[in-house]
This record gives sequence, C-alpha cells and structure tokens, in this order.
Amino acid sequence: MIITEGEITFEIPDHLTITKKDEVFYNPKMKTCRDISLAVIQAFINKYYKDKEIKIADALSGTGIRGLRYAKELNAKVKVFLNDINPNAYRKILQNAKLNDISNIEVSNEDANTFLSRHFRFFDIVDIDPFGSPSPYIDQAIRSLKTKNALLCLTATDTSALCGRAKKSCLRKYLAVPLRSKDCHEFALRILAGYAMRMATKYELFLKPIFCHSTDHYVRVYLITDRGAKKADKTFKMLGYVKDYDGIKEVRNYGGEGFSGPLYIGNLYDSDIAKEALEIAEKRGFEKRVLKILKLIYDESKLGQIGCYDIHQISKVLKTSPPPMNEILSTLENNGFYATIAHYNPKGIKTNASLKDVIEVILKYNNRFER
Repeated sequence: MIITEGEITFEIPDHLTITKKDEVFYNPKMKTCRDISLAVIQAFINKYYKDKEIKIADALSGTGIRGLRYAKELNAKVKVFLNDINPNAYRKILQNAKLNDISNIEVSNEDANTFLSRHFRFFDIVDIDPFGSPSPYIDQAIRSLKTKNALLCLTATDTSALCGRAKKSCLRKYLAVPLRSKDCHEFALRILAGYAMRMATKYELFLKPIFCHSTDHYVRVYLITDRGAKKADKTFKMLGYVKDYDGIKEVRNYGGEGFSGPLYIGNLYDSDIAKEALEIAEKRGFEKRVLKILKLIYDESKLGQIGCYDIHQISKVLKTSPPPMNEILSTLENNGFYATIAHYNPKGIKTNASLKDVIEVILKYNNRFER
C-alpha cells in the first residue's frame, strides 16, 4: 500500500494491526506527533544549529517515515541515521528512501542499544519513538548525544504506567510513583522528563526540558544537553513530589504517604522554541489540530504552573455546576490574570491566578443564576 505523509510517499504493509505482530510497524495516528516533531526540531535547529551540519538518529525506525521526513523536510544540512532491528523494516526503509530519492541517510539493521552504543557522543539529535516505553533505550541514547546543546526526543505510549493505572510498571520502568488522577497527563510528562534527567547525572550531564506534550495515547518530551558536574547537580533541585487533593495539587521536594514522584517540577518549556514551532507549523500549512495543540502549548509556556485547575473537579468539590471554560478565561483576564486551557485537558485551566481567585469566579458565575 502506497500512502503520503508530509512530503514523503512511502510503502507500508497492506494489513496493519498497529501491534508488534505487524510485518513492519507503522502507526498512522502518530502523524500529529511527527508533524509537531518537525516543527519543534526545526525551531531547535534555528536556535542552536544555523548553518551547521546536523546528525540525527532515528533509532527505532519502523517504515522509516519519521526519519525520512526529517531527512527531506527539515530546512537544514542534515544526515539522518535510521535503524531498526527488524530485517523487514530495514528493507522497507531502503525502499522508501529510494522511492523518495533521499540520499542524506544511513540505514542499519541492529538492536537499538547496539546502534546507539556504536555512536558515542556522536549525534546532535536522538529520537526514541518505541512501541511502549522508551526506558530501555534512554541510557544509551544519552551516551550517544553530544554533551552540549544536543536534543533528546522521547515518546512513551505506556501511559497506563505513567498515569498510575499500572503503578508497579511505572516503578520498574521509571523508578517513580505515578499520580493517579484526572490530571495525570502533565505529571506523566514530568515523570518521564525527571527519569531521563536522573539517568544523565551519572555522566555529569544536565538535561533540561524545552518542549513536551501529552496527546492521544502517548506523551513526548524534548530535552537539551549541557555538561559538567555542577550543572548535573542542579537536577536534584528540580525534582520533587506531588499529591492530589481532589484537583488541588501539593508540590514539595520530599516524598511521603500518597505523594507521586520523584518527578521534574521546573518549567517544561522554552517559550521561544514553543513560539517558533507554532510559526513554522503555520507557514508549512500543518493541519488545524497540530496548530491548536502548538498554540495552547505556547500559551502554557508563558506560565511556570505545575498542573492545572480542573474546573469540573473543583466544581464537584464545591457542589456547584462548572461554568463554561470561555467564561472563566475571560473573567480571569478581566480581573488582570493570565489564563489558558491546558493542552492535555479541555476542562483544565492554567493561570497565574490563585486557587482562591478561580473559586471566586466559579461561585460568582453560578450565583448570578441562583438569585
């Protein structure tokens, strides 16, 4: 079957189950993720690698669609190294590269960790996009990156673990206790980022998140490298624990009964990267859903808020009806606050207003109709 995504025309198996049983793995639902990746990585290149050659690793390539799109669509001098342990995938990547007349690539047929370990401190960008958890690959991915201003991109589809439905799985894979709540998706991002940051410290490296999102069935984080023991030590000041009290979050730097963590408690975004990624996506005519996600994330990036105020959950505690989201946003803005809907929760609001301010808006809105 021949299909098109972005600027790439490529061949996939005729029958897809979107499981490991497929002859070659390809998930059409991840197109949104790949579009966002192109915009974010292009913004990253524009900021850190203008007029420089960039080496990118796509360590778990499947059909090769992600890596081939990087090779063809990124506006930069790039060489993409695509790898997959599946010999059928290896042959499919070569076929698809030939189909699109792409030559700025190198293709290998190895275990991902073997592939990464052969390229010690070699890559400017490493993308780990597995079926399930990226945890088994993070250590070697870090070792394969350059130690200054390189980018680690991680996708995790095991959200049952990261969002608390499979607590023991999260402990095994990420050495963290997950948060089981309606607002778990941001904390899934923070657990994944915090785990990668901790793994980097033993190499005297500091990883810092510059972008992330939780969409559909997966979470994805982007972290930039820096080197030195003192910088790596900063990691531990950026880790903490969180507890959920019916939509109200308590964050502290030590654990305890009912607390989730350790997880990253700093700012998840570089606002300049978020802004430029949005502008790039607009110029390239990406689909409306991609633009909506990137716009919400850019709005979020202006705040350092941990978690969001889930209006429906708070209203339930208050035993009142939740007002329309736009009504809350406009009222908060009229009161001099900044407010936006969380990209991962259409019922959640991120704002520099206090919980008390948000509660007052909810109660005042409903009081108008109770008189």
